Amino acid sequence: MSDTKKKPDTREGIVFPYPESGFFDDGLPKGVLSPSGFNTFRRCPRQFEYAYILGLRKPPVIAMVKGTAIHKGAEVVHAHTIEHGNPLELNGGIQAVSDTFDAEKDDVEDATKEEKGKVKDAAISNFRIYYRDAIPLIRPVAAEKPFAMKVGTVPFRGVIDLVDAVPGDYSLEDDPEQPPPLVEVVSDLKTTARLWPAQKLEQEPQLTFYAMAEDTDRVRVDFLLDQKSGCKYSPKRALRDLNSKRLLIEDAEQVSMFIKKGFFPRCDPTTWACTEKFCGYYADCRGPK
Repeated sequence: MSDTKKKPDTREGIVFPYPESGFFDDGLPKGVLSPSGFNTFRRCPRQFEYAYILGLRKPPVIAMVKGTAIHKGAEVVHAHTIEHGNPLELNGGIQAVSDTFDAEKDDVEDATKEEKGKVKDAAISNFRIYYRDAIPLIRPVAAEKPFAMKVGTVPFRGVIDLVDAVPGDYSLEDDPEQPPPLVEVVSDLKTTARLWPAQKLEQEPQLTFYAMAEDTDRVRVDFLLDQKSGCKYSPKRALRDLNSKRLLIEDAEQVSMFIKKGFFPRCDPTTWACTEKFCGYYADCRGPK
């Protein structure tokens, strides 16, 4: 587009379509927020301060490496479909999963060699299910698509896992003898033990950001449910209406204001997020001094 220029970013060479001028806000870390940073602040402002203001990055846990590897496998398969019209063969996707896991696993400090091996096997097994059950249903338009946009007055950037083309609804003008038109849906891939509750699916801000970036009202989470009984692919769909987008704009403005004012209180200590298991900064925040 003529009104944008692309600037390199340190995140693995990702190139975001930043506007020519007037986009960044010097009061924000690196001049811009991300959906994950926004969610971190909403979950615990103090955690946001540690990660995004003070730069106290914590090593990943093994489950994060597993998710990253599966995402890479999905990305290369979808990218092949977009470029060539057909998915990359299964073995090519598995190789991407394996290579990514191996490249990331050494950064994990709290897992043994044996545990890392088991998790890698699980990542490959989960990806096989995704390839078998999800890939045949997906018509990828874009994979790992960067975006940069203003949400209200607040600059945001992020990466959408997948933009998929799905059959839309018929209108009175459509020919009933023809297949329904295709419409875009933004999709996020999650490897987890259980489905989200309906309220989270309908209100998760990350999906709302993606819907706004792609100017669509259709969102989906592609769940890979990794359970003792086995792995199962379970896509769940939802919509984002104008009111949900309006509320996100209001929330983004408030979060931006709090960050600029240096407002970083601890979250409620009784929540699941405020535990040593789920917060890498627990010892810094609530541990012994």
